[in-house]
Amino acid sequence: MIRALFPAAALAACLASPALADADAAIKYRQNAMKAVGSQIGSIVAILKGEVDNKAALAQHAALMGAVTSTAITIPAFEPNTAGVDSRETTATANIWTEWAKFGEGLLAMEKAGQAVAVAGADVTFDEIKELGATCKACHDDFREK
Repeated sequence: MIRALFPAAALAACLASPALADADAAIKYRQNAMKAVGSQIGSIVAILKGEVDNKAALAQHAALMGAVTSTAITIPAFEPNTAGVDSRETTATANIWTEWAKFGEGLLAMEKAGQAVAVAGADVTFDEIKELGATCKACHDDFREK
């Protein structure tokens, strides 16, 4: 009986693997895209706090923030619905896809705040960063496991 089940189980695993690989790749891409946002926030905050003496790079970090918060990156990062088909660890909740309109509004708000940072450039202040951080928090509160 067990020998008869093994080929069926092996076939099922092989057929499921492409879906899992695609979901895992989508999750990895999404995580990397969001880490880029966090990385730039961290770099800008370190400069603004004076923890790092690199004000010459502030305009570049601000420009990068405008790029990494673009919905051209963030929306495709979340479009594949990976809820329940992933094997890679993720804190994204399934309601991202059931409440896509609300989630999309959050991505647009993040893009707008990221663009404000980019426009401020070398003159970016904590005010722009706090506004951006508030958009991150709003989505994390609603769409991320705690």
